[in-house]
Amino acid sequence: YCAWPSYSDSMGTTRTTSSRPQITTTSSPADHTRTPHTGRTSTSNRKRKVGEKTSVVSTSAKRTRRNEDDYPAVPTDPRDVIDLTGDSPVASPQKKSPSAKQSPGEDIPERRARVFRRKAPQTFLQRLNRATTQRMFVLGHTVTGADDVPEMSFDIAGTTGNIYKIVIGKEPTCTCPDARKGNQCKHICYVLVNVLKAPQHLQYQLAFLSMELREIYEGSSLSREQTKVDDDNGGKRKAVEGDCPICFMEFEPDREEIVWCRAACGNNIHKTCFQQWAVTKHSQGVRCVYCRSPWQADTSDVNLEQLRVQGQPTAEGYINVASQLGLSGQRGTRPSL
Repeated sequence: YCAWPSYSDSMGTTRTTSSRPQITTTSSPADHTRTPHTGRTSTSNRKRKVGEKTSVVSTSAKRTRRNEDDYPAVPTDPRDVIDLTGDSPVASPQKKSPSAKQSPGEDIPERRARVFRRKAPQTFLQRLNRATTQRMFVLGHTVTGADDVPEMSFDIAGTTGNIYKIVIGKEPTCTCPDARKGNQCKHICYVLVNVLKAPQHLQYQLAFLSMELREIYEGSSLSREQTKVDDDNGGKRKAVEGDCPICFMEFEPDREEIVWCRAACGNNIHKTCFQQWAVTKHSQGVRCVYCRSPWQADTSDVNLEQLRVQGQPTAEGYINVASQLGLSGQRGTRPSL
């Protein structure tokens, strides 16, 4: 270091100063008792505090390592790490599963147009009671459909004599006032229960799936009619069993009269039902419900005296017994009842 010139103080003592300047002040003897070089002391304190902080951080780091050892390591997502060396394999992003989307060519599940009923409601039970205790007359029926989904239509004469059209499709309908209010009317119940003999859990549904319509149709007598060959039985009467083809109610020979086709097939029909059928076939001529052969009336057991009593006088002065014999009462060249 560079030395400054020496100088003599008042006491005659020669001192040599260093290159670092020093400031001398006049102080009292008491001032010499204080700790000299305050700046150096504060620096030492700062070093001591920094050392303490370093030891605290080191201790905390050790504690942190011990705590980390207590839990299993969580694998790091490779997508969260940026590799600057290019040595790590690049993970391709995961693609979303296509299960949520409809794959091409896959059939879309059919949805029911109305909510599925898990049990028969009280409104159905009330109309079911009427459908099973009141006789109605099926005057005609047709089966149509597309894509193997049958749709069955029926013309039914109700208890009031009005003729209503019932269609059993994906949403059954009827032209009666009750059905037009949005109810499952007794005519729909009559067709499902008595005519089609639908499975019980389907009888009170307001809508059907395609597979259910096929099940109803294939289990009914309508499907058997399509495959049945109408053989000419020579008018020989068949056994009285099964249901009437007009009202679809079971035969009860002890309680009601039954007629049969004497012209050809020999099938049985309720007499009352056939009379209703004959009334609706005036213009075409009355034919057998089964084989469509011209209907042949039974005159072997006719009581002429009783006919005269029951007959109705006409404007021409004749006694008309068409209703008693099941005749149409219309003049024409076509065979009639």
